[in-house]
Amino acid sequence: WHPFPTEAMSSIPNTKTALVVGDSGAGKSFLINLLVGKNACYSANSRQSVTKDCQLASVLGDNGVEFRFIDTPGINDTEMENSKVQERLWEFGHFAPDGLNAIIVVIPRGRFNKAVHDDLVAMEEFFSDRIWKHSIVVYNQTEDRRETIWEDTQSKWQSPWILKWKAAKTSICTVDEVRKDADKEPIKDDRTLQAVRDLLQAIVTREEPYRHDAFEKARQEKVTLTQQAMSDLKTVHWRREMQKTNDELMEGRMSRERWFERVEEITAGDLVERKTQEREQQERAEKEKAQKKAEEEREARVAAQQATATAKATAEEARKATEAAKQKAENMRKEADARRSSWNVKVAVGTVVGAVGGAVVGGPLGALAGAAAGGAGTGAIAEK
Repeated sequence: WHPFPTEAMSSIPNTKTALVVGDSGAGKSFLINLLVGKNACYSANSRQSVTKDCQLASVLGDNGVEFRFIDTPGINDTEMENSKVQERLWEFGHFAPDGLNAIIVVIPRGRFNKAVHDDLVAMEEFFSDRIWKHSIVVYNQTEDRRETIWEDTQSKWQSPWILKWKAAKTSICTVDEVRKDADKEPIKDDRTLQAVRDLLQAIVTREEPYRHDAFEKARQEKVTLTQQAMSDLKTVHWRREMQKTNDELMEGRMSRERWFERVEEITAGDLVERKTQEREQQERAEKEKAQKKAEEEREARVAAQQATATAKATAEEARKATEAAKQKAENMRKEADARRSSWNVKVAVGTVVGAVGGAVVGGPLGALAGAAAGGAGTGAIAEK
């Protein structure tokens, strides 16, 4: 029997992930419910399989250590073909992409028979024989003690595995059959609580995590899926929702099936919001276009009104200039007429005066000569 180290749990990283495997009806879900203190996984006491998909349950232990338990479908599921079981089992890889701190192998009710033997063979074929250095074998709901089990070298099915586990330094835990109260809740006595503490301590003190190709495959798949899902989204809100969902998947807090469901929900929400934004953008564009057209029409009307006013002002100025020119011409004509009238009068007066003077001096001939001379002289003076 290999006792569990007693080093302080506070020196261990804060998250420990354990894979729980075993025959259908071995009590895997029951054991997880006992460890986490609630009905995190549905369980039944029969060989009929209850768990069809990988499930994840967690509990916060001493000193802030979070224990995460992956419940798997049975290897020899009574309702699934072996290929389907293996496909299901591969799914657990996405819960622990960096490896498993422990693999808990559950043996039902302390009865080690051919069915249990076949399950262990199937596990070893899937995980390889190095599974045992990372494993904790739990004899579930049994009265046997660990020391008794380790010393069993006679039973047909169990003893070969005991020798293998000793060589690999596999830990063994036993859990007593747990009684239930009237509400069918497990009654945890001191021995049960001690078994739980022993099992949690065994998980904490496992050495290097167990790694499998399934982990890297799951990690690569998650990276590809999350990147593709993110690249298909356009709206800020749903990209944030997708980022949170991707984080939960990458951290193993969301199953692959639930992630695909969320992707469908987020994609649908993104599409609706995108169409809404496109419609609103189109409405804004149409409104801006209408506003711009109305502004252009208003500016055109203002420009036309200004052009009309300018044309009227120009025409009015032209009209006024024309009238001023006409008035000036009329004034000049009147001045010329006045001057001509004044000249004619003066000539007439000069003629008369000359005629009178010429007549006095020279008679009729003198009158003619005087008239001509007087009119000419007066006209010359008038011109000046």
